[in-house]
Amino acid sequence: MDRTDRKRSRLGELCWLAFGYAVAAAAGYGASRIHLPLAWVLGPLVAAAAFGIFGVRLPAPIIMRRAGQLIIGSTVGLSMTSAVVAGLAVWLPLMIATALLSILVSATFSTLLARVAHLDGKTAFFCVLPGGLAEMGNIGAGIGAQMEPVALIQALRVAIVVLLIPPLMVAHGLYQAPEAIPDLALEFVALVLGVGLGGALLAWIVRFNNPWMVGALIAVGVLTALEIAEGRMPQPLFALGQILIGYNIGTRFKRSALRKLPRVAAVAIGIILLMVLVMALYALGLSHIFEMDFAIAILAASPGGTAEMAATAQILHLPVALITAFHVVRAVLVNGFATYYWRGLTAIGYLPTLERLLNRSKRS
Repeated sequence: MDRTDRKRSRLGELCWLAFGYAVAAAAGYGASRIHLPLAWVLGPLVAAAAFGIFGVRLPAPIIMRRAGQLIIGSTVGLSMTSAVVAGLAVWLPLMIATALLSILVSATFSTLLARVAHLDGKTAFFCVLPGGLAEMGNIGAGIGAQMEPVALIQALRVAIVVLLIPPLMVAHGLYQAPEAIPDLALEFVALVLGVGLGGALLAWIVRFNNPWMVGALIAVGVLTALEIAEGRMPQPLFALGQILIGYNIGTRFKRSALRKLPRVAAVAIGIILLMVLVMALYALGLSHIFEMDFAIAILAASPGGTAEMAATAQILHLPVALITAFHVVRAVLVNGFATYYWRGLTAIGYLPTLERLLNRSKRS
């Protein structure tokens, strides 16, 4: 390819990128006009996924998803007042227990996914483990899992949770009235995003899990706890962060993968819905035992992504810092030790026993 062809190729890529984000923004705006919960995530997600399913490949640069995570992380950081931070420590044991339960639930259902979708056990395990969208594929591939089913089902997991939980919560009145918090002044918006970017880069350098959100959250949280920055992120900027995240999730749905793995996708949808149901029942138990608001419990326990659940909490006016902390703890425990869970549950005989039980039930 000569220089002229390369220029044309880059120009074409930029045109498709501009088109993709224009469609995503329009879809988000349309969804917001009909008062769809989490509109600025769901609209772009559905629009981008529709293009992918019909065979149109929309570009999705990783830097744009990172920008979305940076905005969401900085937005969440603004809720980290000193009183909120002090209160989070009380919930840490429950955060760890919830994370470990979600790992056990996903491991249990992975054996059913493997059996019905005709996947090997290792691949099925990393398909449903509630970790990072990209991280699970990379970690699983490192120990022999098939990357394509993992990538597809991880995208389905996040998309289904985002499409299902916020609308159901709104339909059942599971949200709180908004507090009257003024928007940040423009100079403080620049300060917050700059500090968030610095925190994200530092977290990325030290290889922290989900650095672009968590690093920004911690850095901006320090500003907020020190009362240097007080207020909320302006709505247009918060909407932009949601568009970038929703669009990126949507572009992960490719026609080739769905055509190649239709059975896997169909079975995975059922498995993910079962996981959501089990964690919702667990959330109901939390609300009774610990007197936690059910709306908070269901978001804290849901098998969704950290940025998506943080944005949902922000929109439903629920305690963003607490809900995000549950997901950050889970992300650290899942992404940091995923291979150990596979090996440990195999070594103690838990996964092999489930496989034998499924084989026995099939023969009978």
